[in-house]
Amino acid sequence: MNERLILMTKRLLLSFAMLSTAHAEWESLPPLPKPNGGFMCGVANGKIVVVGGTNWEEGKKNWLKARHEFDPGKKTWATVIELSEPVAYAAVFQDGGQFSFAGGFNGTKARYLGELKHGVLSVSGVVDGRWIMVGGMDDPANVAGVSRESWTLGKGEDRLADYPDKPVAVAASAVVGSELFVFGGMNFDSHQKLPINTDVAYAFSPKKNTWRSLKWLPRANRGLSAVTLDEKHIYLAGGYTDDFTAEAVIYDVSTDRYREAKPLPYVAMVGLVKHNGFVYCIGGEDKKQSRTDKFFRIPIAELLK
Repeated sequence: MNERLILMTKRLLLSFAMLSTAHAEWESLPPLPKPNGGFMCGVANGKIVVVGGTNWEEGKKNWLKARHEFDPGKKTWATVIELSEPVAYAAVFQDGGQFSFAGGFNGTKARYLGELKHGVLSVSGVVDGRWIMVGGMDDPANVAGVSRESWTLGKGEDRLADYPDKPVAVAASAVVGSELFVFGGMNFDSHQKLPINTDVAYAFSPKKNTWRSLKWLPRANRGLSAVTLDEKHIYLAGGYTDDFTAEAVIYDVSTDRYREAKPLPYVAMVGLVKHNGFVYCIGGEDKKQSRTDKFFRIPIAELLK
């Protein structure tokens, strides 16, 4: 074996070792019942819940309507119910042990919420018991129709202070304390007629009905996912920069800073859920016109190292 070949072999082995180490803490779990992206996910009754979503078969996009639940103790999936219609890209509301969603798209039209017409690919979260939705659009294909509107849902819909930057959709959101934190996403460039990834970040206080600016993301990203790890740390991972990515950072709420974090176990726009000391990484869009059924988890303590 010549010296050049030996050097190349060493580099390959080193790269493999680094990749294995980066992903070693992620535990592979039984895959989703079907490849899926654009679903709604959360926790209910101690189970990991995945509802609706989309996938692709032979170039055709399918809109899904099943509710699947994963039992962390038995490590098994069960299909609990078939909804009356498909739904994807809806706003998710995790309020303690209660998981709900609103809005979304059924493959043909938006599922409207009273006056709120932009409930597709919007940003959402529950702050002090209030359901908050920000931005979004009325059709996932209508990227020019992205909105700045903010609403609170309850017995009716009440308008809140508009998102302070350009219209936003497909952004990451997480709740810490009494604020909804919003990272990245996309807006629309009317001159180029293209969706534009953004690196902006803001926090919203429903009590004050005000937005404040945060330190912007290290890279512009749409489809980024977020999960609150504890009272001061938010894990941000995956999404689409100049391509689909597994990159991750942790945002420190107290210092307004980011630091590099363990990447996802695969490249995709994923779903992230926290439950009983673990973060679960669920399915997602791994390339254009493709979805994955991969499913992993990692102890929160590993992400905070």
